[in-house]
Amino acid sequence: MQTKKSILVYDGNCRFCTRLAKSIREKTKDQIAIVSYHKITEVELTSIHKQLTTKLCAGEVQFIEEGNRYPGFFAVRQILWKMEKYKYLAFLLYLPLIPFLGMAMMFILKRFRTKL
Repeated sequence: MQTKKSILVYDGNCRFCTRLAKSIREKTKDQIAIVSYHKITEVELTSIHKQLTTKLCAGEVQFIEEGNRYPGFFAVRQILWKMEKYKYLAFLLYLPLIPFLGMAMMFILKRFRTKL
């Protein structure tokens, strides 16, 4: 379906997610194909990555790069490497305990994203 090596699958019905996806597209200089899981079929999701389902994508963003799937916080961590201004700070997300804090933050964002 997509020709780019990197694909971000997100919730296109959420204003917060849509603004974030637009910002990612601009900051990565269109290196990442960004797709709303609402606009593609289950078969197309599976063609992007064998583990992708509508239910999985409804839970959190999914970043696919070179056949590897990165959900939620781990997707953000991978995407930062592609952003010119932020890639020098991306290593901070690999420090001890930061992944736990990042996953907690993503959980909170997931719960309240429609209010943002």
